[in-house]
Amino acid sequence: MRTIYRIENPNDNNGMWYSGEAKPRKRIHILCPDGIAKDFPMPINPLHRKDDKIWQSAGKSIENMNQWFTSSDALNLLKHGFKLYEFKVEVFQELEMEILFCRDDIIEQREIPLSDVWNIKTK
Repeated sequence: MRTIYRIENPNDNNGMWYSGEAKPRKRIHILCPDGIAKDFPMPINPLHRKDDKIWQSAGKSIENMNQWFTSSDALNLLKHGFKLYEFKVEVFQELEMEILFCRDDIIEQREIPLSDVWNIKTK
């Protein structure tokens, strides 16, 4: 079992680069103008469609999330309805900068308040 972390919109599982259905969105520049994540190319690669499934991207650790997103990014993401989740999965693909997983393979999930990871003020 592997623990991974993903920031997504809980209403539709949309990420910042792709929708929950893996359609390009390219909203990262709007949502995270200060973070280094906006400069990641994040192209679709064949591993994102392995076994005819949609594989989504996640971070390997909380520290990894801090490397990708700044506090101002986290605040902006929160304002746009995004949340940070910790997922436990048994099936995954580990790449250099990310972990890929399928929604059907989530065993357990919990929300982690963005304010627990970044120094942001929430009401």
